[in-house]
Amino acid sequence: MTTGKALDGITRRGFLGAGATFAAAPALAAGVSVDCRPQTVRNPGGARALKRYSVKRDIAVIGAGPAGLSAAIVAKRLGKSVVLVEKNGYLGGCLAIGISPLGFLDGRGRWCIGGFAREFMERLAEKGWSNGTAVCPKHNSVTSANAEGVKMLAAELVRSEGVDVLLHSELSAVDVENGSIRRATAFGKCNEIAIEAEIFIDCTGDGDLACLSGCEYEMSKSLQPPTVMFTLENVDQEALFRYVEKNPEELRYSPSAANQPQTPSTYTVDQFRKHKSHVFVGLQKTFSELKAEGKLPVDRASLIYINGTNPGEVYVNTTRLLNTDATDIFSLTKAELDGTLQIPKLVEAIKARVPGFERCFVSSVSSNLGVRETRRFSGVRRVTGEDAFSGNVPEDTVALSGYKIDVHSGSDSGVLFKDIAKPFGIPYGALVMKDVGNLLAAGRCISADAIALGSLRVMPTCMALGQAAATAATIALRAGVSPKDADVSAIRKSLLSQGAILQPSA
Repeated sequence: MTTGKALDGITRRGFLGAGATFAAAPALAAGVSVDCRPQTVRNPGGARALKRYSVKRDIAVIGAGPAGLSAAIVAKRLGKSVVLVEKNGYLGGCLAIGISPLGFLDGRGRWCIGGFAREFMERLAEKGWSNGTAVCPKHNSVTSANAEGVKMLAAELVRSEGVDVLLHSELSAVDVENGSIRRATAFGKCNEIAIEAEIFIDCTGDGDLACLSGCEYEMSKSLQPPTVMFTLENVDQEALFRYVEKNPEELRYSPSAANQPQTPSTYTVDQFRKHKSHVFVGLQKTFSELKAEGKLPVDRASLIYINGTNPGEVYVNTTRLLNTDATDIFSLTKAELDGTLQIPKLVEAIKARVPGFERCFVSSVSSNLGVRETRRFSGVRRVTGEDAFSGNVPEDTVALSGYKIDVHSGSDSGVLFKDIAKPFGIPYGALVMKDVGNLLAAGRCISADAIALGSLRVMPTCMALGQAAATAATIALRAGVSPKDADVSAIRKSLLSQGAILQPSA
């Protein structure tokens, strides 16, 4: 924390209200109208100028992935001024790198996520950037999403809704006074932006805002490994399907416990042919052979790809970066490079061995890791694996999670993959940070244990959490109270009016 410190010789008072030499204040390309002109500050060498801005809004959403995008747009629709801050040069986070949203439906094929998340995917489909939602015997449901389409629709929505956006901006400091965030500072391109808001919502995934605010958190000893996604074009899926039909052992998967026998997958080739929205998990025999021959560059038991929206296009979710802590810059850098270097070796191996891949090529590599797990922060309530397995839906539920428990081992190829009987509820208190009064969290950094996270980390649930956090922030501001004192019944009533689903179907 940097409470009360001078910044490069300029006091906080001088920074927020300085009348010294100012450059003209440009209209930022992302659409933010700043509240003061930038002060030019010479660095010690005198070669470069640092520009400083101040932005003040009702609500500041940090992180523009699935949760943050949802939170910012919903808060603006509910009448609040919003600034959305994102480290990347695009919006959508993991939704914009080819990962398919899983878990819109529960294990019985019933919708458990509605609201903005469902609206966004339906808009994608209208534009031809999604094949819709299909029942999946392994993942409950799969909703295809074109990575580039996500970026374009997200940009269109924030502009049309009037959300102020700052891209290429990463948090560098947070000032906390009397238990509340006074100001968060973002930095990008030699610009420093002081962000003030009544309520902040941390949607960074890793909980960077909460961490810099001094909030208590926990991390698993062995974190789920991240993935570098990449896109293959010119895949002949029908040739692959014919091969798998003749070799059914390629659609078997190994359970997480090594001493358990392999079991037939509930997948069938007909499932893939029937639904354009599908995730292929297979080639277990081929991967086992490649591993024995020393030709498999990833510690995985199968190939995983997500069907794209264009002919011959698949998004591959198969690189595996073990022993990675994505909150550590050195570990993060190593994982990005290792994952990128796994790709050509993996593609070479499957091109040589698997029908349908002979003429494929890599058309893009994700600009960011797909991170499954890092920090989980302490809220006034906590979601547990027991809640997930029992289907607990507390009275203060603000979102449901119906996806399976899906926990990837951080040290080997194992996966804990278990059904849950029915969707469980995420209580409002799991979004309210116990250590900072005006801070909410949404997405995978909420207050939960590692088992519950295995279900609620998927993108539809994260989008529902973003909508819940934005609605709660708005209700709290209207009442003039802190988020922890917001009327939960009013929050739930508002969410239901927005199409959210808060109770599992009978």
